[in-house]
Amino acid sequence: MKLVLLLCLFALAYGQDKYDLEDFNIEEVINNDRLILSYSKCFINKGPCTPEIKRIKDKIPEILETHCAKCTDKQKEIGKILFNKLKTDHPAAFKELAAFYDPTGKYQESFKDILN
Repeated sequence: MKLVLLLCLFALAYGQDKYDLEDFNIEEVINNDRLILSYSKCFINKGPCTPEIKRIKDKIPEILETHCAKCTDKQKEIGKILFNKLKTDHPAAFKELAAFYDPTGKYQESFKDILN
């Protein structure tokens, strides 16, 4: 569930009331294993980040704390897609992200709600 954060993160960036990244190309990411794994490494400080992905990465703590309160419905949907893709196709990367951002499992229940 912690990875939901990553997924929301892909779909998020800046904003006061809502995050602004509605033009994120989900198809480009989910259809490119190299890209999704590269972004995963960026999020856990094991690889370089593009400026766009770094902005998203910087929002992860806020997203976790607020249960994605500033996420739009579209961003939550993108998060669900990315979450499921990573969990299914790249379970090791999924586990690394979960361990990195939620080592105690503090956010698991809240993100179950977001994903359903």
